[in-house]
Amino acid sequence: MTQLTALHQTARILQSEVESPREVIGRIVGILPAAWQYPAVTEVSIRFRDWAVATPRFAATPWMLSAVIAARGGQRGLIEIAYTKERPPSDEGPFLKEERELIDSLAAMLGSYFEHLIAEEGLQEARQQLSRKTGESTAAQTRIERYQAQLRRLASQLAAVEARERRAIAVDLHDHIGQALAFIKMNVAQLQANATFCGFEDQITDTLVLINQTIRYTRDLTSQISPPVLYELGLSSALHWLGENAELKHNIAVKVEAPKTHRRLADEISATAFKSVQELLTNVVKHAGARSALIRLEISATGLCVEVVDDGSGFQEETLHTAESLGEHFGLFSIREQIQYLGGETEIDSSPGSGTRVTLRLPC
Repeated sequence: MTQLTALHQTARILQSEVESPREVIGRIVGILPAAWQYPAVTEVSIRFRDWAVATPRFAATPWMLSAVIAARGGQRGLIEIAYTKERPPSDEGPFLKEERELIDSLAAMLGSYFEHLIAEEGLQEARQQLSRKTGESTAAQTRIERYQAQLRRLASQLAAVEARERRAIAVDLHDHIGQALAFIKMNVAQLQANATFCGFEDQITDTLVLINQTIRYTRDLTSQISPPVLYELGLSSALHWLGENAELKHNIAVKVEAPKTHRRLADEISATAFKSVQELLTNVVKHAGARSALIRLEISATGLCVEVVDDGSGFQEETLHTAESLGEHFGLFSIREQIQYLGGETEIDSSPGSGTRVTLRLPC
């Protein structure tokens, strides 16, 4: 259970959008010793580029377990576990087979996290270059257009990497951790019948309660990372789920108008549309101060159209076209670039005090 907890906590930490990479690594390093068989003598180190964090007593010892953290572009890092004292031999030195599987899973999760950061850095660099070039003479227009194309490619690549890795993590949580918990619950329930005669009935009951809580937590986390409903039931069902979830969590009325059934869409199209609506709904909740929102989906033979409308504070549309505002409205900017890269278009209708309507059109 400690290994499952470590994977749960790591997945949660990696979702942070406000902490620096060093802070994220530091939190993960802090939770990992408890996941190993001998936590009292376990020290941890994680290194990637110039980000390196280790527990206070970490040092190379004869009893170490490591895994490479790999990201695109050939960049490599390392996660290391060291025992400070000799321990009995097991599957791999003093380490269990399950501990090897755990460190490999952690390395894969960290690789996805760092790959996302690298893509973001490239996107920010291209955006800064675009900002500098905007003020130059007409003779620089060709270079500006080149930077714009690069910016669109990076925005789309970033979204694709994020969607792919989120889905991979969600599948891993469901297929491995979720199924393992279900199996554990079944075994414990079978033991419960005999617990009365052994005096362990209360402990078994408490264990079942904890397992049920962990199963619910796993399902919630899986849905947050990459909702299975999107790939199993389609975009329409996923948007209904998104609206219901927003109502429950944020106390805002969300109406969803979408066909009950529709033809299957390409994963890239449905994932981009869903992620864009999710980002727009987040903006409505966090920034618009809206009381209600509407999500409307229409799918034709040639494409799809999705609208997100709110009754919130709105903003000046002109600010979207200035380089200085990219940071403030980067979410909208990123959505527009991803949609354009896929051959679609984005329309934004907003003014202060009059709410906002965002219309996304994508080819199928």
